Amino acid sequence: MAGDAACRRRRGFTLIELLVVIAIIAVLIALLLPAVQAAREAARRIQCTNNLKQLGLAMHNYHSTSNTFPPGRMNTYVAGNGHCWGAYSQLLPQFELQNLFNAMNFSVNPDPDYTTTTAAANSTGARTVLNTLLCPSDTAPASTVVGGGVYAGHNYLLNVGSGYSVVQNPPAPLTPPDGIFFENSRVGIETITDGTSQTISISETMRSGAGAPTGFKGATVFAQDPLSGFVITGNNSAGNGPPIVSDSDYVTRCLTASPPGFQPTRGIKWLYGAPGHSMYNHRRPPNDKGYDCRGGLPHSDKSPADWTNLSLNITSRSRHPGGVNSLFCDGHVQYIKNSVNVSTWQALGSRNGGEVVSSDGF
Repeated sequence: MAGDAACRRRRGFTLIELLVVIAIIAVLIALLLPAVQAAREAARRIQCTNNLKQLGLAMHNYHSTSNTFPPGRMNTYVAGNGHCWGAYSQLLPQFELQNLFNAMNFSVNPDPDYTTTTAAANSTGARTVLNTLLCPSDTAPASTVVGGGVYAGHNYLLNVGSGYSVVQNPPAPLTPPDGIFFENSRVGIETITDGTSQTISISETMRSGAGAPTGFKGATVFAQDPLSGFVITGNNSAGNGPPIVSDSDYVTRCLTASPPGFQPTRGIKWLYGAPGHSMYNHRRPPNDKGYDCRGGLPHSDKSPADWTNLSLNITSRSRHPGGVNSLFCDGHVQYIKNSVNVSTWQALGSRNGGEVVSSDGF
């Protein structure tokens, strides 16, 4: 009987053995979890790449019909009627969304706050989430409430080059748009003299989150930027207007822009054609740690005109580690690292700068 009791006692685990087993399991989880997360991110990045390829196909289908890529934005404030339709609104038929395209009223503003008669005309399009325009790595809400209305967002901004996205009226000695998309642009393949395989057309952005302000007039806008983990650092000489000499100077430029404030509305309206909403430039490298500054139209009523606040200073960003996916004009997609040389990045943003970029430079 005593022998049987001893045998029964040997069948159990001691406390030390149990702790060893738990420790082994914990080590295995610690080893496997990063691999699982990396695999999931790789799958998300592939899906993002596929989204951009679909955009490239839609762009080329549009070009084959119109012999040009769609304008970055059209019928804008400086054109005299306050409308600001973006390129994606023109690509809806190429996305096989002809019915949604037919539901748009392009004779009225796409950016009302749902308090006017014209708001109802485009509320269907404004609310419709297009999965092709969403990067799965970005966890921000697909729709955002702005000014009392609900707007569907996106993750893919249009490249205006290293200059500014709007027409300078009256003309000023600043860098004109040298990218693919800008105000009332009509860029055809024949004008991309740098080569379609060497020129970016669309790159990524991070959508503004639920904490984004609902307007640009209030002082609360000044303190908000949805970069989540990015901080303003160092001297950025590629700023909005003349060279920026300090971080405080950068903040001042953002606060004195018109409309004022940091850019709180990246990618929150896919149908809207405006800096930050749907356009970016190549003045700074991908995922630059300085704030995005929205800028605005120049203060042409001043003497002399204040061109230092002319939009935009908004770069490409993504939730992918270490870089951004970018669609080139020939339809291929390439992952551009944050460490890319700024001159190379700016060369990839221009369509006609004559730069020579080696294939191993990005």
